[in-house]
Amino acid sequence: MIRFILLLLFGLLSAAPLLAQAALDDSEEELRQRITRLETELANLRDRVEDRERDALDAELRDQSLVQVYGDIGLRYHMLFESQTETFNRPEFRLHLGVFGTAFQQDEQLLRYDMRLTTSVLDMNGKPAPTLSWLPFPGYGSRVGVSFDRFLVDLELNRTLQVTLGRFPNPWNGTDILFDRDYHFQGLAESVRFDRFLPDAAARLVPRIQITSVQGYLAQNNLGLPSPTAETQPIYVGGQFRIDLAPFEQPTLTPEGTIAPEVNSEFELRLMAGLHWFDGEEGIASNLGVGYLDKTTNVLGADGLVHSEFLVAEVYTELVILRTRRARVKAWFHGLLNLHANEQFEGTSERNDQAFDAGISWGMERFENRWDFKFSFHYFYIEADSVIPEFNSEVLNTNIKGYEFALAVRVFPTLTVFGEFTVSERENYDLNGFGRVSKSDPNYASGQSTRIRIGIYLDF
Repeated sequence: MIRFILLLLFGLLSAAPLLAQAALDDSEEELRQRITRLETELANLRDRVEDRERDALDAELRDQSLVQVYGDIGLRYHMLFESQTETFNRPEFRLHLGVFGTAFQQDEQLLRYDMRLTTSVLDMNGKPAPTLSWLPFPGYGSRVGVSFDRFLVDLELNRTLQVTLGRFPNPWNGTDILFDRDYHFQGLAESVRFDRFLPDAAARLVPRIQITSVQGYLAQNNLGLPSPTAETQPIYVGGQFRIDLAPFEQPTLTPEGTIAPEVNSEFELRLMAGLHWFDGEEGIASNLGVGYLDKTTNVLGADGLVHSEFLVAEVYTELVILRTRRARVKAWFHGLLNLHANEQFEGTSERNDQAFDAGISWGMERFENRWDFKFSFHYFYIEADSVIPEFNSEVLNTNIKGYEFALAVRVFPTLTVFGEFTVSERENYDLNGFGRVSKSDPNYASGQSTRIRIGIYLDF
């Protein structure tokens, strides 16, 4: 027995160094793996910091530049078929050329300016169309119309209050069912962001609380004043409230105890509500063109003037998925109601006062790299007196319903290829709009319109 115990002790003493060595090897291997992971994370962090510093330096240099030139040149082929009959089939072009810069920047105060020239368009009646900048190719030796569509001075205080004076781009969030993206207001705009006053952690959950308002004086004749025969002055006042919510955001702390800048919520919900009042449509309708149509798509009274006044309430909702990725998924709904619309015919309940746009998209919000892309689909329904046809999209106007597919791809760092396919028909066949209709033909498809636009644009 004693001999067995001695042998056992001798075996344990002999194996102890081997067990210790194995444990040491396992510990060293685990330590090496941890060091490798830390080195990888440190390298990734260094790359992110360098990219952020580089972007911040580029932004600072741009902000401090007094004069910067920007613009784009676009070429496209535009085909419109109404009731399977070719309306036009032609090449078109567009030019934007502008300068902007920072005139003053100090102590969170920023004063900027912006001026831009664009190709100007006259409709078939020779009236200017302010929401359209694509021109058919001109004949040899013919002149091309060019005009200022943007000239503004912009003051920003502490990244919270922004005031813009002059002729400025459409500041509204949402679709272009109410105001086209090419439309520029003339007057004054103010914007206030209240999320700047929230604590850092709360600001990550509510990344934006904003109120925007615009006051515009829509002067149209050659003297810069409304037509003296207009019954009312063309004045516009509008406002919009926006709040963004990121309910799944979980702010984390850095080793220094500050809120980490990385966004981690994959979802964001945006909610907007607005009210837009406009008076003076009879003056606008007599001085502005409606683009591709020969006359307005609003309901006209016995005097030939627009039948309704405009006090348009709007609601816009947007859900952003894959928020931390460059290629995001976005779904939206934009609803409008003209509270001052009149009855189409006396004694009827039809007011032609409603409109909506609903859709979904996948891709990048801004094209920055080669092969960035964006695909979208949306359905629209716009009754005749729901919005002002002189101001909304070139292919919508009013009294229209249908759907559109669109795809854009950045094939070179500054060159984008795009295509748009639209099928629509009149919402009310008794009123003007896209789609030739035969009253003796019971087949509503005879009033459909198909629009195809394929092209490229180079921006700089």
